[in-house]
Amino acid sequence: MSADAADEPATRSAVEFVGPFESHDVVFNGRLVPHLTSSPMQGGRVLLHLDRRFVLDISLQEADYLVPFLAHCIAVGMGYSSFPDPDCEPHRAQPMPQVVGIEL
Repeated sequence: MSADAADEPATRSAVEFVGPFESHDVVFNGRLVPHLTSSPMQGGRVLLHLDRRFVLDISLQEADYLVPFLAHCIAVGMGYSSFPDPDCEPHRAQPMPQVVGIEL
């Protein structure tokens, strides 16, 4: 065994500490939008992060239109009828009907 081998730890840790990250939660109609975070930028722009994988650089005015759409899309993808509105609470969507082939 060499002197260098004696200095190395016997096992390597699988744990890593990555960061720091700075992001902000996105709230629509007073509710947290799951899987959506943001990073404010200078000049009236914001970076939207979807599921920590996809990033979109948009203006704050564009965010006013896009965030409600994304919130509803995420809610539907999670099995709800819509994202909560001030007037009504969403409910679990009905399961999709089974697709049946038609033979001619």
